[in-house]
Amino acid sequence: MSKSINILHISPNFNYTCGVSKYLSLILPELKKRTDINLFFITNGGDSLERLETKGIQPIRIKFNTGLKNLFYLKNNLKELKNFCLENKIDIIHTHHRYPEFVANQLKKKLKIKTITTVHSLVKGQKTFSFKSDKIIAVSKAVEKNLIEYFNINPEKIIQLYNPLNPDLINTQNVSHPYQNELNILSKYRVILFIGRNHKYKGLDLLVRAFNRISNEYNDIALVIISDLSDTQKRTIQANNNKIFIFKPHNEVRHFYEIAEIVVLPSIMESFPYVMLEAGLYGTLFLGSNVGGIDEFIQEEVNGFKFRCCDFDELYNKINYILNLSDETKERIKKNLLNKVLNLDTQETYTEKLISIYSQLLKSE
Repeated sequence: MSKSINILHISPNFNYTCGVSKYLSLILPELKKRTDINLFFITNGGDSLERLETKGIQPIRIKFNTGLKNLFYLKNNLKELKNFCLENKIDIIHTHHRYPEFVANQLKKKLKIKTITTVHSLVKGQKTFSFKSDKIIAVSKAVEKNLIEYFNINPEKIIQLYNPLNPDLINTQNVSHPYQNELNILSKYRVILFIGRNHKYKGLDLLVRAFNRISNEYNDIALVIISDLSDTQKRTIQANNNKIFIFKPHNEVRHFYEIAEIVVLPSIMESFPYVMLEAGLYGTLFLGSNVGGIDEFIQEEVNGFKFRCCDFDELYNKINYILNLSDETKERIKKNLLNKVLNLDTQETYTEKLISIYSQLLKSE
C-alpha cells in the first residue's frame, strides 16, 4: 500500500465463549502491528477484552445490539457511526455481525467507504437486510454454500477463508491456573469436555443426558462444562450427578483440553468452530455433530468422530465407543487432527491475505 489506510472492525460482543472474539483476538493484534494500517475496533464490551488491551488495542464502546429486530436503535447507531467515520477518516469498515453490517452499508455511499463482512455463522432470515457488503468472507464452505443458495449472494463477492489458528500455543509453558485445585481433582477421571456459549443451538442438554446415562456404566468418567450458564442452570444440570463440573469461561482453557479424553460439540449448527481446532492443537479426541464446518473438516475415525445431529442414542453410543478404543487408535486419530489443524493459516498468514483483500477493495470502483 502506498499510504496508511484506516480500518474499523465492529463486533457487538467480545467474550471468552465466542468464536468471533477468538478470531478477532488473533487478527486484530496482527493488524495493529502494521505500519500501513490505522486500526480501530468498536464493541459493546465483554468479559475478554483484556486479550486485546494487553496487545495495545483499546476498544471503542458503541452499543450495537445483536439482532436486526433492534432497529429501534438504528437512528442513533447511524449518527454515531457516521460521526466516528468522519472524525477518523475511515476507509474500510469490516463487520462481524449482521446488524452492524446493515448499519455500515447504509453509510458507505454517502461516506465513500468500502465495506467487508466476515460471516461467522450459518444464519437464516432477514434476506432483505443481510450481506450487502462489497466483499464477504465465509469461514467455511458450508457458510459459503448457505450464502449462495439461501441468500442468493453472487459467488464473485465471496471469499472463503478458514479461521486462522496460533500454532505457537502448543509450545507455551504452563502457567498458574485459577482452577488448579479442581484440575487436581479431575486428574483421577477420564474427562469429557464441553466448551461453548449458553445457547440452545450448542446442544449441551443432549450431552448432559448422554453423560448421565453413560456415567452409570463407568466409575472413572467426568463431564466438564465451560460455559456462561446461570446459577439455576448449573443447579439443574448438577442436581443428580456429582461427576459434572461446571466452570465459568476464562482464558486458561488449555489445561482442560490437555486433561480431557474427548471434546464433544453436539451443536445443531456450526460454521467452523474453534473448539474443534483447539482440540486438535492440544491433542484431544474430537466428537461433533455432522453439521456445517464440522462435517466438512472431520473425517470419521480418521481425524475425529461425528454423530447424527440431535440423535441421543448415536451420541451415547459414539462416546461409549471412543472410550473403549485402543490407545494406539486414539493416538493415530489425534495426530491426524493435529496435522490437519497445523495446515490452516496462522494469524500472520491469514492477516496477509486480509491485507490483500483490503488493498484490492480500495482499488475497485
